[in-house]
Amino acid sequence: MFVLKVCQACDRILGELEVEDLTGEQPDSIINVVGNVAYALCPDCLGQLEMKSEQRFH
Repeated sequence: MFVLKVCQACDRILGELEVEDLTGEQPDSIINVVGNVAYALCPDCLGQLEMKSEQRFH
């Protein structure tokens, strides 16, 4: 079974994941699964988040 992978911040569709990938030995802690949707951050949103945190600490 597949779940849809969507960016949690901008709702961009990132692809699909197999359920077996989510229940493996090393689950990805940054993915939140709700129903048949796996929420994560796309590279653009993740980069913006990292830049904001760097600016805050400098």
